[in-house]
Amino acid sequence: MSPLLYTAELDLAEPDIEPFLQWYAYRHAPDVFRAGFSTCACYRVDDAGMNLFDIYEIPSSAVFETPWYRAMRGRDPYMAALMAKRRNKAHTVYEQHLIAPNTSGPGLDADGISVFRFGLNADDPEALDDAIAGALSRHQPLMAASGLIRVRYATRGQDHPTNPTFRPRCMVVAEWAGPPPADSGIPDVLHAAAGEAIVDDSAISGSRVYPWPGRPAA
Repeated sequence: MSPLLYTAELDLAEPDIEPFLQWYAYRHAPDVFRAGFSTCACYRVDDAGMNLFDIYEIPSSAVFETPWYRAMRGRDPYMAALMAKRRNKAHTVYEQHLIAPNTSGPGLDADGISVFRFGLNADDPEALDDAIAGALSRHQPLMAASGLIRVRYATRGQDHPTNPTFRPRCMVVAEWAGPPPADSGIPDVLHAAAGEAIVDDSAISGSRVYPWPGRPAA
């Protein structure tokens, strides 16, 4: 069974970003790894509403109920002051339907990332899930010529216990060896697979700030 994806997005004023990144690397990342998270990465993104995109792999939603995770905020003397400066936030848990190629190496180890989010206006969205996953899998080798490392398709699962989300049902994550290309071809693949069923679609891209670019994640 594939791990879940968990995304934590936030918007900070520019002077507050560097203190956040220092905290993230030296305090928060060690905490979440100890809580049972298997990967942990943070990206600066070009979203108009959020400028930081954290993405994790977790074994299950049960990780949010562990004593270590539940005690993190009270144990971390820096978290509350940093989180109080957020101007916007979103926390979303996803079940992964596709990881291509599904290798045994480290997950989420990419200097660049593209994220596509959308809803499906369909009587049977699960059937479209299969069509989308199949189309992305077939196109992954072609997109690899542009530096694509891995592509994932995921849909929303059980919400975080204290942070419900407003994000739409579906998400595609493309991991790149360098800066994401301006035209990845992924929107065309999605619309060819699901057509007019796609609604509320949006796209963001960004560059990794943790772990440090050019270095392995593990």
